Amino acid sequence: MPTIELRTYQQRVIDQLVNYLDNNSIHIVAPPGSGKTILGITIIDKIQRKTLILVPSLLLKKQWIDTIQEYYPQWEISENLLQPAQITITTYQDLLGKGKEWKHYFEEYGINFLVLDESHHLKKRWSDLLLHLREHANDLQTLALTATPPFDANQKEWKNYIRLTGAIDEEISVSELIKEEVLAPYHDYIYLVPVTKEAQGQFSDFLENQNQIVAKLCCNQEVTDYLLAQEFIQQPLNCTTFIYKNFDVYLSCLFYLNEQHYQIGRDHWKVLGTKRKKFEIPQQTRNSIIDLYQYLYHANPRLNIFNYLSKAGWLYNDKLRLFPNFEGTNQANIPLVKEAIQHIVIKEESYLGSMLRGVLLFDHIKKDVLDGKENYLEYGVAPAFLDFKDLLKPETSLAAICGEFLIISQEVYQNYFINYSAFQKEKNLANYVYLTMTDKNQSSLLSLTTQLLDSGILNLLIGTVSLLGEGWNCPSINTIIMGNAAGSYVQTQQIRGRGLRKDGKRKLTNIWHIGVIYPNIPLAEQPSFASIFKRLSFIEGLNLLTVPLVSTGSERFELPDIPDIQAISGYTQHNLFQAKEREKYFALWSDALKQGTRLAMPLFIRNQSAEKELDVKTTTFKNRKEKSLNFFQSLLQGNLAFYFKEQKKRRLWRNSCRIQQKVVQTIYQLLINEGLLSEKIPLTIKWDETVFSCEVTASYHQEKLFNNLVSETLGEIENPRYLLKIKHAYFAVPARYSKNKKDAQSFLAEIQKSYSSAEIFYSKNLAGRKHLINARLNTLINPDNLEIIEQKIWH
Repeated sequence: MPTIELRTYQQRVIDQLVNYLDNNSIHIVAPPGSGKTILGITIIDKIQRKTLILVPSLLLKKQWIDTIQEYYPQWEISENLLQPAQITITTYQDLLGKGKEWKHYFEEYGINFLVLDESHHLKKRWSDLLLHLREHANDLQTLALTATPPFDANQKEWKNYIRLTGAIDEEISVSELIKEEVLAPYHDYIYLVPVTKEAQGQFSDFLENQNQIVAKLCCNQEVTDYLLAQEFIQQPLNCTTFIYKNFDVYLSCLFYLNEQHYQIGRDHWKVLGTKRKKFEIPQQTRNSIIDLYQYLYHANPRLNIFNYLSKAGWLYNDKLRLFPNFEGTNQANIPLVKEAIQHIVIKEESYLGSMLRGVLLFDHIKKDVLDGKENYLEYGVAPAFLDFKDLLKPETSLAAICGEFLIISQEVYQNYFINYSAFQKEKNLANYVYLTMTDKNQSSLLSLTTQLLDSGILNLLIGTVSLLGEGWNCPSINTIIMGNAAGSYVQTQQIRGRGLRKDGKRKLTNIWHIGVIYPNIPLAEQPSFASIFKRLSFIEGLNLLTVPLVSTGSERFELPDIPDIQAISGYTQHNLFQAKEREKYFALWSDALKQGTRLAMPLFIRNQSAEKELDVKTTTFKNRKEKSLNFFQSLLQGNLAFYFKEQKKRRLWRNSCRIQQKVVQTIYQLLINEGLLSEKIPLTIKWDETVFSCEVTASYHQEKLFNNLVSETLGEIENPRYLLKIKHAYFAVPARYSKNKKDAQSFLAEIQKSYSSAEIFYSKNLAGRKHLINARLNTLINPDNLEIIEQKIWH
């Protein structure tokens, strides 16, 4: 009987196991190819409990059974939920089919360890059922295994996911596996596709229409009259309970009325707890408009403005849809996107020749074009195949595969698929044959096609994400082109993972993302590219802004801030040129990984007005702005006012950093007092003129706990139970230390070792609510709000 020999990173997880069970859950993130099944079986062996393993597919079910039988043949295994054994293995679908009537299933059958494999699938139906079952189970421990937590899920889905799996306890990074030569290095490229003039016109019309609607929302006599009649506007001192409970609504009303040139009376300043000269009412914002009209619709949906919003499409099915996303058609852009993909493939073919092992992925098949339908505006597997069969060099072997068919050349068919029935469509397929995919032959056809791509008989395989995405393995892939819509971070990472497998050679995989972009629009405001850009910021990869480094963060892609046509073209051409430098990037990965031993998670806190640029030597952000002028330079240029203003800002920032340092040190010390951190774990705090950073060098579990507490304390104040005041600055007492007055006092006592005048306030009574309002107003007054960024950096 073979014994399991754990790799270094797997052993690290096992060594930390006791620390993960403080909340009866273990949640491990590990890339494809890292051995999650082996890790899971080892943990089951350590836990020694009656276990149910849930998987999303029959293929993974077989993988678990085969692995257990290889290493632990003595374990009794069942595949039947109604007849569970020591280890029971089945699919999520099987459990779902049994329904909620099984609410005491775990207790009834004595199951007290639940393994959730590929746990990123646990959204919506599956998570609802499992949460229902878990709520009725006592003493149930869970193990969640995934390569791709659903980071960009909506708030409700993410909350349910974490309720079920627990917070992430350990992340085995891709960088770590590349360093240990378990996975292959890679480089992500973005091909920017500027939209057509037609699409630009649609977006311009959308923005113009939105501006017209917003103008009506910002200034409407009916709304003004309605607000002026409200008691909390007329008699604010008599309505403090309502105001303090609905402070965002109250502020949005003041912002609105101020812009209608109504004076804010003395009673309002008393409610706000500040003086007129100290506070200038801000302009309306997108959020304040949403707060105002959500309140108005709840209070009086018969206002005429809502008829207008209904006709404008901003009110639908009795639900406000304020600031809806742009939903312009992308069909006009299809030829441009197809041309971009062709450009990428032709370049990769010229760079790699017979060594090309490429996969091009789509969401749709569009089979009709094989029967003669016009191809120009069709986008999917079949249209791409028809384009490439005449575009590639004769020696480049092409195939297309999906759940309905496999298309291969006559030569490949004769040599490898002769036992499968096939037919030829003379009009469009020429020297290719069409094999119909069925339930019976799908597995063998896919397996043989994969082998041919892996061995180089095939050079480019066009397919669907549903078939060639999660779970598909072809180690020799060195080029991935994501022609799909990449609907989520999970899907993006699953597809990228197809190219990370090692094939025993010196391989580097180029991964291409297609970004449809509207010229001259800031990246954050792009209607389609902004979501892709956000997902890419979660992905670790080479950061070459200064020295070679591996990090997360969107800045490593070095995209133009406001992309005009010239910048778009230059950026894409540069990427196409760099794509041939595989040896160079392979060496850069090696250099970057030599810089450290772990993927750390420092927190960066900076003024939002500062431009982001990572200084990799100090792992802090630095400002791209020109060096400030000194006193004499300012005097000579007649700009002393600006000089003194900048000096004041620097002084305030330094004072802020000193307070932030003490707050961070307090959190660090409290975690030591609880035994959650050791005094041997170092705390590093740095700051410069624009950025404050802090980091503990510990396990993932410990670093994440520390970062969450720091972010909660130093971040934007919303509605904490207790408030901390140091000098004129307010902070939220984190929930961990504000469950009751005793905990909050312990937090304060630690702070007072550095700031004896520090105070805490309970925000749920009247006096405390006034301090909470003060804290919120300070945020509004300060134009340089802080932004907290957790960035993963290999060092």
